[in-house]
Amino acid sequence: MAAAPWIYLCIVAAINLYVCHEAFTAESTGHWNSMHGIWMALARLAGLDWFSPRWWPYWGGGAPLEYTYSPLVPFATAGIARLFQCSIPLAFHALTGLIYCLGPALLYLAGWRLFQAPGYSFIAALAYSLLSPTEWIVPDNAFHFSSMLSARRMYLMFDWDDLPHMTALALVPPAALLLGRAFESRRALHYAGAGALMACMMLANMFGLVLVALVAVTVPLAIERRFRPALLLRSVLFSAAVYVVICPWLPPSLLRTVRFIAAHRGESDTLPHSLIALSVVLAVSWIIWRLASRADLGWGLRWLLLFSSPVLLTPVLAQYGGPHFLPQPGRYKLEMEVVLAWLCVFGLRPIVDRLSLRTRILLIVPFVVLAGRQIAFYREFGQGMTRHLDVARSLDFRSAKWVEANLPGQRVMMAGSMGQWLNALTDVPQMSGQPYTTAPNWMQQIALYTIFSDQNAGDRGAEYSILWLKAFGAQAVAVPGPQSPEPWKAFVHPRKFDGVLEALWREDDTTIYRVPQSSNSLAHILRPNQLVQSVPVHGLDVDELRQYVAALNSPSSPATFEWRGPNRAVVRATVAPGEVVSAQINYHPGWRAMANGRRSSVRSDGIGLLAITPNCTGECEITLEYDGGLESTMCRTAAVTMLLLLFAYAIIRRVRRNWPFCERARA
Repeated sequence: MAAAPWIYLCIVAAINLYVCHEAFTAESTGHWNSMHGIWMALARLAGLDWFSPRWWPYWGGGAPLEYTYSPLVPFATAGIARLFQCSIPLAFHALTGLIYCLGPALLYLAGWRLFQAPGYSFIAALAYSLLSPTEWIVPDNAFHFSSMLSARRMYLMFDWDDLPHMTALALVPPAALLLGRAFESRRALHYAGAGALMACMMLANMFGLVLVALVAVTVPLAIERRFRPALLLRSVLFSAAVYVVICPWLPPSLLRTVRFIAAHRGESDTLPHSLIALSVVLAVSWIIWRLASRADLGWGLRWLLLFSSPVLLTPVLAQYGGPHFLPQPGRYKLEMEVVLAWLCVFGLRPIVDRLSLRTRILLIVPFVVLAGRQIAFYREFGQGMTRHLDVARSLDFRSAKWVEANLPGQRVMMAGSMGQWLNALTDVPQMSGQPYTTAPNWMQQIALYTIFSDQNAGDRGAEYSILWLKAFGAQAVAVPGPQSPEPWKAFVHPRKFDGVLEALWREDDTTIYRVPQSSNSLAHILRPNQLVQSVPVHGLDVDELRQYVAALNSPSSPATFEWRGPNRAVVRATVAPGEVVSAQINYHPGWRAMANGRRSSVRSDGIGLLAITPNCTGECEITLEYDGGLESTMCRTAAVTMLLLLFAYAIIRRVRRNWPFCERARA
């Protein structure tokens, strides 16, 4: 029946929409332990303004906007809010519901076209929608047979932090399909579709980069049975061109930062272990390619087998053997769910095809019963995930609004979920708040670790913490106690500030303390030798930091600091000859300074903050401008150039194909 494939699609979409439809009307679901507040903050404060260089002053001493998080989810959230004139939380939850429904639907559509088997693709999409088979292979906790029936995908999207990852993953099947079609047909439309999907995958989050690389390598190897280096090279070059188009949002310096942080936080394995894991994956993939090339399979099935090899081996090796060559290998369990659904269904297809119609019907009955049970369970679970809660009663809301009302414009440090949600609710800048994976200032991360952990600090934990808080300009610090409803409780010793700092606010075993500062300005006039010159070896290496903080408490003259938009700040001060301005803003090569209309030098001090040498004395007005720097200019120029080149190439091919002279020449 010609309509059957489309009926299958409607059923898959309807089931997923049924179990999560409250998400499309949910204003607040109360998942304070998630990163949802971070994406809402970016959507609220950055909106659709991702196309020009922009400084983000709200987290961790500031960062380029592209260093905050990959732009697709916050940008789409802001776009939905603008289009439908709704709130940012409602737009975000609607986007979550949309991606949740879109994943199985795209899996079915791509499977239908790749394998030319809509019925089997329908069963695979249902299995992906309603089961979690990875819990039998690499379980999150202790192994239980019932774990396969858990709503893991829904939990990770609605309660946890995997919406961007799931967005990239949902686009993998159609991207592979269109890339294969592009190689077969050489049509510009197929290339454009594949490129657009691959660009969205990269812009969704860092896992999208890995998925694009896997698609770019596995599709050309699967298209034909024999190895064609030219086709593989074309695929790699095409993927590289797509990256150039989106590189303003994922610049090379950001990729280096992510790699540096992963290595220093122990998320990257040692080089020998990485090589072992990579060798195993390559060897198994080569064996699979050789066997698949000899078998009578369509290119879609060959691609599935090749793609499955690294996707399955990466988390399995990490969990049972230890070695891995990709950071956070356990996160690839999401990809495992997709390939297992396809592999199980299409692996059983030869057996099922030999069965009689009556036997198939008898097999379908228990499957339908299980599906019905799972739909009911998922529906109940989805209602719990998307229930509406009164946000005003939460600790995160109350603490954020108190800080906004009592410490307006002052930098604070809010621990755990309070920091993740602060800027979804207010415009208050903070010392924390940023995801660690892309933080541009490593010393700021060292400071946070020292404040939270007190490692090797003995009974001087409060002393070291206060030094770092003052150095980064924090005027207050929020500390959740053991009985606090704040879920993370990052402070190992939450009572260390009692009797040391003044308590400004205390509710629900959570206290906001005043950090005594001589000024709430982020700019200070100092002598050059009072800056932190050497990079501290660790969080307790504070000799120069102590001198710097002492100078902040007694500057030679006061200075004012005022933001005038996200990319511009003005410092006013009386400067004596030889003095410098220390601004408690993270250094970046994109900062420029003008003092009374004359160019001033800008550099980084030992803890990654701005040190400005003004070319003026007496009354000075120093204007700080952020333009993104040379890398930003080069990336934007390269992106525009590449888009023009790709467009011109497509036009030339079309003209040559349709030009009568070219037709006669080919004849």
